[in-house]
Order: sequence, then structure tokens, then C-alpha cells
Amino acid sequence: MASRRSGYLLVCGGSALFASTGVVSAVAFEGGVAPIELAALRSYIAALILLPFLLLVARRIRRADLLPIVLFALIGIVLAQGFYYGAISRMDIAVALVIVYTGPLLVAGYQRAFHAERLPLIGYLAMVLAVTGVAIAVLGGSGGLAAISLLGVGFALLTAVCFAGQAILGARQPLTLPPLARTGAGMAAAAVIWIPLVPIWALPLDVFGDTAAFTGRFDLEVPVGAAVLYVAVFGSVVPYLLLIMGLARIGPGAGSMAGMTEPVVAPLLAWFALGQVLTPLQALGVALTIACVAIVERQRYRLRRVPESYVAEL
Repeated sequence: MASRRSGYLLVCGGSALFASTGVVSAVAFEGGVAPIELAALRSYIAALILLPFLLLVARRIRRADLLPIVLFALIGIVLAQGFYYGAISRMDIAVALVIVYTGPLLVAGYQRAFHAERLPLIGYLAMVLAVTGVAIAVLGGSGGLAAISLLGVGFALLTAVCFAGQAILGARQPLTLPPLARTGAGMAAAAVIWIPLVPIWALPLDVFGDTAAFTGRFDLEVPVGAAVLYVAVFGSVVPYLLLIMGLARIGPGAGSMAGMTEPVVAPLLAWFALGQVLTPLQALGVALTIACVAIVERQRYRLRRVPESYVAEL
């Protein structure tokens, strides 16, 4: 029992750290780091930290493993994080994240179409209500339609597609590698993909010594470089390690439910640190979507036990 309790704490803690990256990323944007630059920096730094874990077992990588690793890096890391940062730089973090978290619905649709995985009726009803919740969250803002960033919504929808791809491709990563090495392989491949898009020598290192402020319930200025480092270390490496340790104790099914901490914590952090306030209608939409996606995930894991191969993250 104690082991399972600690497992839930580890998974919830990891998910909460993932949730905090949106808030800290907004500070980096304010400090002069472009969304695409932050996405590249996150991959560069995380790849550097995880590289030793990969090098220890690099000989286990077969030629047939290279394509799945590269596809995962392109869709699940480069495009997913690039689109996500594009979304949260244009709209409230909570609304963007609730759109992104419809990704599991796309995974359920993929499993139904290509693997004949049938959900019970309650699962499909939950999917419809989840989409309804997203519509309420997007349209229920105080400014109405005029306040909606269509580009931000578009980026969030593309992130949801990439998030689904991350989960699907993650299951095809080489199981001959231990979890941290698998993540290191994906991050290393992502770093290579980023080089021609955001060259290392063109990164905005000159703004790292500047400061940017949280603008919510308290005024706190932090160095831009510290915000970037936080996103890479405490937004990728540390929470992933916590999730691996937690999933080993409670299993992927329960871990998926505990992982829904992220879209719950993110709006609270955005309100506290950035002053982003949801209207009651938006809060209702967010809550409805989170609850319904959790139901769909629960139904999927009841159908078959999915092996822990990769922890999806943003």
C-alpha cells in the first residue's frame, strides 16, 4: 500500500512539474525567447543531460530502430512542442492545454480504426462530451469570439494531433533500451532535427542574463536563462524520471489517471503566477473535458493493459 501511495505521489508530482512548464515558458517568452527557440532549447538541453544514459547502451540500437526514433522525435517532440509553445504564446494556458488533452481521444479513434479496439458506449459518450467541453472552454471567454486567437486554437489542435502521435509512436520505440535511454534517443534525434531550423549559434543567448516577471498574484523577476533551464530540466528530465518511478509502482492504467493532474494544475498555476483567469463557463468546459478524457482513458486500459514504453509529455 505504501508503495502504491508513493507511486501516485510520484506520478502526480511529475505531472505537476509538466504543468508548471507552461507558466515558466510564458516568462521566457516575455523575456525575448521566441516559442520556436524555446522548443529547440528544451530539446538541446534535455538531450545533453540524457546523452550519458543513451551512450551507455547505444550498441543495442539496431538499424530498424532508427526510423521509429526519428519519426517520434519529429512528431512527438519537435512538432508537438513547437506547436504547443505557439499555442500558449497566443492564448490562455488552460484553454490551450484542454484542447491538447483531447489527444487521447484521437488515440482511441486510431485504435478503433486500425486495431478494432471497441470502447463501451460510455466511452464514446464521454468522447462527445469532451469535445463539447472544449467548445465551451474556447467560446466561453469574456471577450467571446472576438477574443479568440484562431492561430492559437489551430496550434493547439495541431499539438493534440502530435500528442496522439507521440503516444502511438512511443509504443514503437526500441524496448531493448531502458526508459531514460529511450527518451535520450528521442531527444538526441530531436536536437539534430532542430539544428537546421534553429541553429545553436543563432540561439538568443544574449537575453539569458535579462530578467522577466511573473505577473499574477505576486511580482517575481527571474533571469530568462533560469526560466529556460527550468523548462528543460524540471519540465522534461526530472518529471519523466518521477513518472517512470511512479508507473513502476502503480502501473500504466492507474498512472494514466494520475497523469490527468497536469490539466488540473496548469490553470491554477496560470492564475496564480500569470493572472490568467477563466470565466465560470470556461472552467466548466475545462472540467467537463478533463473528466471525460479520464473516462475514455480508463475504459481503454480496462480493455487491455498497455505496456509502459514511453511517457507522453509536453
